[in-house]
Amino acid sequence: MADSRADIPETGNVLAWMVLPYRRYAQFGGRSGRREFWWYSLLLFLSYLAASGILIAYVAIDAEDATVGIAAISTFGGVFLLNFIPGLALTSRRLHDIGLPGWLAIAAIFAVLFLSIIGWIGYMIVMSLPPKNGENQYGPPVYGEDIADVFS
Repeated sequence: MADSRADIPETGNVLAWMVLPYRRYAQFGGRSGRREFWWYSLLLFLSYLAASGILIAYVAIDAEDATVGIAAISTFGGVFLLNFIPGLALTSRRLHDIGLPGWLAIAAIFAVLFLSIIGWIGYMIVMSLPPKNGENQYGPPVYGEDIADVFS
């Protein structure tokens, strides 16, 4: 297993933090910290906001066209498909960081899909939990031993 700290960006490099899950999309082992999760979450929010803006502009141009539904499915489906595997891998690594097995990421998907807002709230609470101090069975801490500056 590769050291999860090898590709950690500098603290102030926001764009690098946002795209880090894309660079690590196939890495389901190791650990990811809260900073990586929250910056990626902001990127997801902005992506869906942009997709909504594109869809609203499309509807404003030709609201009676039958292709509006196809455009909606294509736009939101494309954003979803682009982010599914990186998000699943990030969730798995984040679960590892708090000492839980990564396969629970599948349970998180079902909770979000079938429990809707309750699932999202539970998911966000679990992803916000602090990491386990020190090394665990999934590797060393992402930010080293001192985690005081995680949100700085």
